[in-house]
Amino acid sequence: MPESNKTFSHPRVSVIIPSRDGYRDGFVPALLASVSAQTFADHEVIVVKGIFPQGKAINQGAAQARGEILIILDDDSCLADETVFQAIVDVLDSDKSIGMAGASIVLSPDASVFQRRAGKQFPRFNTPVVEEITDSDFACHGCCAIPMRVFEDIGREREDIIRGLDPDLRERMRQAGYRVVLALRSRIYHPLPDGWKPLLKIFFRNGYGSAYTRKYKPDSIYETHETLNMGAYRARTTFPYRILRFPFRLLKAILTGRLMRFAGYCAYACGYVWGMLTARENAIARG
Repeated sequence: MPESNKTFSHPRVSVIIPSRDGYRDGFVPALLASVSAQTFADHEVIVVKGIFPQGKAINQGAAQARGEILIILDDDSCLADETVFQAIVDVLDSDKSIGMAGASIVLSPDASVFQRRAGKQFPRFNTPVVEEITDSDFACHGCCAIPMRVFEDIGREREDIIRGLDPDLRERMRQAGYRVVLALRSRIYHPLPDGWKPLLKIFFRNGYGSAYTRKYKPDSIYETHETLNMGAYRARTTFPYRILRFPFRLLKAILTGRLMRFAGYCAYACGYVWGMLTARENAIARG
């Protein structure tokens, strides 16, 4: 159930942290410590525990929120310095057409050799820190700020998908006429798995979730971009195109020596096939 540190005054920002158990192997206490250290102190913190999927948890937190801005944080994120909240709030204040302002994900100084190698092969886990407000597909739930009015305008988060919440939210923002950006000079840590087993487990899980979405919620399937600027980004591609593209991605990963990426693709494919064979429509209800 949601827990908060509310006081009687209304804060400007409501920080929402969805978490299975409110601890996440020690990540949540570290995240809360980084939140407490922020120079922007006009906020409340709402930790939503034990609610699945993530979209439902975020919506429950938003229902409690009293702030005019929501800041959503993954429970294994950590704010890289004390100015992150001020930076993303300033971006929203600077342009009312911005619906979502995210922070760049960078490698932690404590990252292992394995995590640093993986960060070079998976660009969404090690994104550039920008020096100006930049429209980008890299903004995500790891750390993002959304005005409450925009959150309500786009229909809140979807509660009927188990994967793909980020691309769905970004695309609904854009379709509603709002910009999705990275805030200037804002950074968070969002660690990659440290080892082959947890890395492949995540890709298998993502493949399974993608299969569930393909079977039951195909309207929520969107592309994810792998470069900073939007460029030639297309929100949707056809299913046959995605199937035909896959072996070329495998080949490219091998030819460029990105073996982690190749293994991740293979694990994703295995999860996808398993999902197509076994996923049931009541998977969300089962958690």
